[in-house]
Amino acid sequence: MLHLAGLLDELERSEPARAAMAILESALARRSVEEQTAFWRAVDLYYVSRKAPPEPTPAMLAAAVPQMAAAV
Repeated sequence: MLHLAGLLDELERSEPARAAMAILESALARRSVEEQTAFWRAVDLYYVSRKAPPEPTPAMLAAAVPQMAAAV
């Protein structure tokens, strides 16, 4: 859950994140409570479950740099 707390911090600091959240909230406001609940449950499952992509480690980032340079 610590990762989600970081996302909330980012939302407070970032104007684009606040704008995106406003659009999301506007779209969800047109949905039923059940649909809203299902949406947030899906988000929770994605980010909290093992299906979520792992947080990048320094080793993962170092390995990606040569691949990115080769693609350019």
